[in-house]
Amino acid sequence: MNARFRFGSIGSTVAFAGLLSGIVLAVAGCAAEAEAGSMQERSIVPPDAQVARERADRSRIKGEEGAPVRVVEISDFQCPYCRQFHEQTLTKIDSAYISEGKVSYLWIAYANPGHPQAFVSTEAAYCAGATGKFWPMHDILFERQDEWSGAADPYELFVGYAEEIDIDPESFGSCVRNSTLAPLVLRDYTSVTQAGISSTPYFILGDSVALRGAADFGTFSSAIDTLLILRGGDTQPQ
Repeated sequence: MNARFRFGSIGSTVAFAGLLSGIVLAVAGCAAEAEAGSMQERSIVPPDAQVARERADRSRIKGEEGAPVRVVEISDFQCPYCRQFHEQTLTKIDSAYISEGKVSYLWIAYANPGHPQAFVSTEAAYCAGATGKFWPMHDILFERQDEWSGAADPYELFVGYAEEIDIDPESFGSCVRNSTLAPLVLRDYTSVTQAGISSTPYFILGDSVALRGAADFGTFSSAIDTLLILRGGDTQPQ
């Protein structure tokens, strides 16, 4: 999807918000378990596939659970416009809203079939997420998109990235090679396509407003501030 944007249809937004309920419930249910281990334990991908899926599911949420506005990003690690959004806008949203407790942020994959490495790169991010390090891997994958996206088999690159952020390479490599978290990638894909969404990046704000494309910070700020005022979460826009 190019850098232009438009407001999406409310029908698709509401439908997708309903489909997300299973993801949110799963995340809430595994919160205590995911926080239970030591930092050393989190650097190893759990050998139990269900535990790994639960931890990966939770790891892709950023911000406070009770924040007044939820933002959902539907993205693809091989999409150049998703990288543009990451480079130009996400850090500003994080600083102004997520870190301030105003927004909770959920990342959902749309592994575009037209992008040959979209699926495996999402698996790599979710395998990192199983150790609690989804966001560090998320950042590396976008920052080095040109490096891995053209590789016939980016596996060794992904293992190297994992080592850089102190993830055990053996358990991480096994997770990726054995497609341990492929069901989570497929669940995302099914939810997104059932909602009629077929391009990235795509954003749902407050379960009611949709933005399509790599919208700039000003556009996000205006929409989020309006939602915060309507919900009593802020009376002074950014």
